[in-house]
Amino acid sequence: MALAAGSLLRRGLRRGVLGGHRGWQAVLVLVALAQLVRRVVRPGLGPVVHRQRLQEGEGIEVRHLPSATANGREPTGR
Repeated sequence: MALAAGSLLRRGLRRGVLGGHRGWQAVLVLVALAQLVRRVVRPGLGPVVHRQRLQEGEGIEVRHLPSATANGREPTGR
């Protein structure tokens, strides 16, 4: 959707604002409003689980553990 919205925004700007076509101006306004509403309504970032300052020269390693399925089994390799 983001790719299509970006394409519609560019086309609406080019053909609507610069070209003077009323239909594309309406498309530009509608797509811009839809993206604005989506950003406002989108839930924020998740809670901070762990925070720690690193000293100079230290590093971190992030690993993702497989999540268990509803029945408690390990997920298959799919």
